[in-house]
Amino acid sequence: MGSPISVLILENDSNSVFDIVREMKANGLSPLYKVVESFGSFESTVLEEDWDAILCSTRKPFQLEISLYLKYLNEKKIDIPVILLSDPEEFQKNLHYMKSGVNDIIDRKTLLRLAEVLERERRELVYRKEKNTTETFLFQSLKEIQLQKFALDQANIVSITDANGIITYVNDAFAKGSGFQVSELLGQNHRILKCQNKTKEEWEKIWETIHKGHVWRGEILNTKKDGSVFWVDTTIVPFIGTDGSVFQYIAIHHDITDRKLAEEQLTHDAFYDSLTGLPNRALYLARIEQKIFSYNIKKDGYPILFCINIDNFKRINHSIGNDAGDQILIIFSSRLKQFSDKDAVITRLGADNFSILLNHLLSIEEAFDYAYRLLEYIGDVIPIGGYEIYLTASCGISAFGLGGKEADVLLRNAEIAMFHAKSQKVGTVAVFNQAMQEKIHFQLEIQNDLKKALIQNEISVFYQPILDLKSNKIGHWEALVRWRHPQRGMVSPAEFIPLAEDSGLIVPITRFVLEQTANVIEEVQIKKGYPISIAVNLSPQVFFDQNIFHWIVDLHKKREIPYTSLQVEITESLAMKNLSETVPILSNLIDIGVKVALDDFGTGFSSLSYLEKLPLSILKIDKSFLNNVHVGSKESYLLISIINMAHDLGYSVVAEGVEELEQLELLKSYMCDEIQGYWLSKPIPSPEIIPFLVQFYKKEHK
Repeated sequence: MGSPISVLILENDSNSVFDIVREMKANGLSPLYKVVESFGSFESTVLEEDWDAILCSTRKPFQLEISLYLKYLNEKKIDIPVILLSDPEEFQKNLHYMKSGVNDIIDRKTLLRLAEVLERERRELVYRKEKNTTETFLFQSLKEIQLQKFALDQANIVSITDANGIITYVNDAFAKGSGFQVSELLGQNHRILKCQNKTKEEWEKIWETIHKGHVWRGEILNTKKDGSVFWVDTTIVPFIGTDGSVFQYIAIHHDITDRKLAEEQLTHDAFYDSLTGLPNRALYLARIEQKIFSYNIKKDGYPILFCINIDNFKRINHSIGNDAGDQILIIFSSRLKQFSDKDAVITRLGADNFSILLNHLLSIEEAFDYAYRLLEYIGDVIPIGGYEIYLTASCGISAFGLGGKEADVLLRNAEIAMFHAKSQKVGTVAVFNQAMQEKIHFQLEIQNDLKKALIQNEISVFYQPILDLKSNKIGHWEALVRWRHPQRGMVSPAEFIPLAEDSGLIVPITRFVLEQTANVIEEVQIKKGYPISIAVNLSPQVFFDQNIFHWIVDLHKKREIPYTSLQVEITESLAMKNLSETVPILSNLIDIGVKVALDDFGTGFSSLSYLEKLPLSILKIDKSFLNNVHVGSKESYLLISIINMAHDLGYSVVAEGVEELEQLELLKSYMCDEIQGYWLSKPIPSPEIIPFLVQFYKKEHK
């Protein structure tokens, strides 16, 4: 049987309640609890039971009512500890409730401190009740009692001093808590404990208060005999003699060290990164503001920001695991500190993004030099988990006055410059300029418009035919998504597809393409009798985060679309991102009859060892391989080698970007299986597919 505890839970998420109760039971507590979901229910329920604690969600609707709960408890003089359940990203915002009467804040995602905090607050609640009872009794008896030892309750830490502050009595709890022997304390004053949180002036005010016969309450940080510290919540009660003067003081102390440490940890967690110990974004912005203020006053210490992002960190993390990835982040942050001078402010902004604030450089040229030396320094090999990791990073620079004079603007500009550097070439440095800002604004506008595009029927699908060179028939097509913007006209897929992938919109777009493809298959093959197989391009987000296999199975069941009428196209980088996940997905698709094409072969890894392991049906050669190809050229030998290699592996080959008859004839002679390109046809909308096929086969029969 666990330790019984009564808890009132303000939460409307049943899963969260289940997690809370499970965490309490797992840590030896036997909870009596009740769940309420509104302030009205709270008013009646809070009086039903002698609750040990209140657990309150910071999510809606409770976020708007927290102040009401605190105000109600305060006005009704109901002493129940209130503990908030906060999402980690909301910690900083919710921290202000600590000043309003909240006792602690718990990370609702882990609940690691829940049992510890509940036990602590229950102990302190018992203490407060005992203390209030004791104090009430003391005050009622002050005028009648001369020298009584009724306050020496061993549940508390008690000391008695004479009118001059000399210790005349301490109980065992006082001696044990301070580390001194009783004999070492008697005859001394409390200065033996070397209070660390009160100044001489503050002690003078305290003595003035109690010398006048008034009770003093407060928190004191004392030093133990061994040099360690402990916090006590102290009430000093003066005893007044018949002549009206104070002749003795009784001090009742309660050790609150655990609570103070928890508060300090909570404050630390709100402003520092838990993995690296570096300041987080909130504290970093405050430090930037300080440097800007100092620069505006003194006109020296020119603030320059560097935003550094580790290149390809997701791939590294995916390959060696999250634990090893965390170790790399720790080593990386350590190298940033080792390279920087003592006045530099370094932060981890999140994930693999870091930033450095300097104010000793005199120009952007010096900042450039500093950034490149930094990138060289962090590139030393990191041996970890049997791997040797060579890191590269991209860096963006922003400076005070160049595009901004406020902390958040400077940091945003440095991040924009970093993203610009990474988009140009990894491992490089870029300085923020207004053109970068305009590019970001343009991308945001496009991204926002893209959200509306699907709803407003601006997205469409075009289809490009693929010619079988042996049969001279068209059986395969590739589905290509198009966007006609109401103001900008046709937006290039090269512009909007990356934005769709970054925003997650690629998922509904891909579903839309699949549905439109199914419509075409129904019309062309099922109704009109033309054999057709259409390829749909898959992004990494759709391939890994969504179950494309089940999408296609559902399409088959609902629409009776033959599996053989569908193909999927993936890029080399996607296929090789994680073979342990890629291979099973591709194998399942091939097993049900869906063809799998490797798109743009030769533009990515081009690793033959990887290619051999992948379950594929088709290899699509990138159009760049057709440049400068003629009989006997090096390019032609390379092209022939790729085609022969693909055939040896059991794949058919499609050459993309065929625009001239000479290219077609050359590919025929090289035994290429199929061609795709403007020589045959540009991508066309679905209503034109059947007319195109009719016209094509008319020419063939002539």
